[in-house]
Parts: sequence; C-alpha cells; structure tokens
Amino acid sequence: MDAQTVREKTIKPKLIEMFGNSIASALITVATVEGAGGASEQEKLRLTVNSICADPRVLGMWGNAQTEKQKKEWLALV
Repeated sequence: MDAQTVREKTIKPKLIEMFGNSIASALITVATVEGAGGASEQEKLRLTVNSICADPRVLGMWGNAQTEKQKKEWLALV
C-alpha cells in the first residue's frame, strides 16, 4: 500500500473511532502536509505517522506505550 491508501483506509478510520470526525480530520490534515515532504512512500508514511503520534491529543488519549505500539503497526503497512 502507498502512504495515501494507508492514511485513508487504516489511519483515518482509527482516528475517527477514537476522536470523532472533526479531530480526526484535523489530525489527518496536519499529518498530510507533514507527509507531503517525503521522497518515498515509506518516508511519507513515516512523516505522517510521526505527526499524528506527536499530537498531544493522541498522546493524552492513548498514552506513550499505546501510541508507540500503534505507530509501529501503521509504519509496517508500507
């Protein structure tokens, strides 16, 4: 899968489930901008996931351990 597919089919639904549509959309928007600078699909995904996982709302909801676990799971998809 490419970074966009992972973002839209896997990451976004998970974020909507956890935070609702408006917060998930905000997280995805910022992460998409961050990820656009990547040279490869893997780098785009890494930048996207790092952006999401560094957000205080994500860390506050999931905690460090769960955030790191989710981050590794998402990064393994490309």
